[in-house]
Amino acid sequence: MKKLFIGLLGLTFSSLVLAQEMTCLDKLLPFNRHSGLHQITNDEWSDGKETLDSESAANALKFLTNSKLLCKTNEVIIKVQPICTATIADLPQSNICFTFTNVGYFVISRDNVRNINFIFSKDKRFQDRKI
Repeated sequence: MKKLFIGLLGLTFSSLVLAQEMTCLDKLLPFNRHSGLHQITNDEWSDGKETLDSESAANALKFLTNSKLLCKTNEVIIKVQPICTATIADLPQSNICFTFTNVGYFVISRDNVRNINFIFSKDKRFQDRKI
């Protein structure tokens, strides 16, 4: 039993070390894809708002990268504050936000006033864009 415990402890420690060696871009794009999907559930983080606006989208993105994916400080920098718009004019729940960062861009949405969904795309045209 003691050997099993030590083995599990070693496995946990080695996976933590491996996770720390990964860059934030590796965590955003698992399996070397061009885009990645991520989600923050309402249980993990909540801003208390029913709709997604520029401020809550920026805060959610910071939570995703800094707290959930454990990216290093300033590894993902928002170059342009999220721009949010309703996809259906009279339906505030249909807000979608778009933002540029130094590693790519994000499309951010909220489903059923609960979870926040992120679509991340690595696009070299936008990575070092000066806006």
